[in-house]
Amino acid sequence: MEKEELLTRIKRIRDEIGQDTSSSPRIKWIKDDEVLIICGYHRSDKSMLIGPGGWVSGKLSEEIGKPVTVIESTEELTSELKLMESLLTVEKLLKKAEGQNKDILEFFRDYIKNKKKTIDKEVTVAVSYSGGSDSTASLYLLNNMGFKVVALTYYPSDIILPKRTRTIIENVVKELGIPHEYIKGDMSEIIKGALEGRYHPCGRCHKNMEDVVIDHTRKIGIEAITFGDLLPTGSQTISIRNGMLRINLPALLALKKKDMKYLSARVKGYESPGFGCPLLKEVHRKNPSKKFFTAHRVLREVRAGILESNEGLIYLRSIFRYERE
Repeated sequence: MEKEELLTRIKRIRDEIGQDTSSSPRIKWIKDDEVLIICGYHRSDKSMLIGPGGWVSGKLSEEIGKPVTVIESTEELTSELKLMESLLTVEKLLKKAEGQNKDILEFFRDYIKNKKKTIDKEVTVAVSYSGGSDSTASLYLLNNMGFKVVALTYYPSDIILPKRTRTIIENVVKELGIPHEYIKGDMSEIIKGALEGRYHPCGRCHKNMEDVVIDHTRKIGIEAITFGDLLPTGSQTISIRNGMLRINLPALLALKKKDMKYLSARVKGYESPGFGCPLLKEVHRKNPSKKFFTAHRVLREVRAGILESNEGLIYLRSIFRYERE
């Protein structure tokens, strides 16, 4: 799609929803692929392209039959800087890497440089798979990159991983044809303390899950594991610890939450399990003050540019709606 055609469509849509069209958004560039990506020059351009409540970009998406992503030039620059830092980290690790870890690092070096899209060696990578959009997208990406992927799901109890989420997980791994294993663990003390209101559960839960899954990955002889974390930058996106290559794939590739939602939606049968596990919801119910800690976690992603402000608002509404239930 050319700029002039796009601007004409956007003006018509803005007219239809009653927006003032005396000024028009400026478009820096368009990338029309499986997703239509529109880059505006400034925040005001982006706001006009998205429209109130996402009406403009949403209507445009309906008309052209594909997802629409809108960014501004500062986001483009931020993404480029993050990728540059990821590349520097990968190149630094390559100086001491050996075996399959070296193969993986060489692939991501070339992937970030846009030289290569699939790995040409048989390399196994474990994925810590929770059933959320971030880990589903990571699973999908690695599978498409040609890695031999093994999905590992931490399952300490139903209050952490309910039946509906397990059904989603099983549908995804079946659709992708990926080996999958549940890993048991004990979170009874963490759950007890959280329900008593002594602390917010997410930090402790994530640390416990990570330790158990990494330990199991070592036991089954896999030397690399991927997590769906979005926030890390630079040296935290990929690292080698005691011989284990730890990859925060979305962060390494400077992806955003909307990218993860789009990629996970490409897996047939996938549906989001929603925000928060049953434990978090029960903690919110019993200890309403803990909602502010959850809200802070959302705002941290908004500040980092991983979440759009309107996406963050949706999550915040989800957090605080329990007061009305």
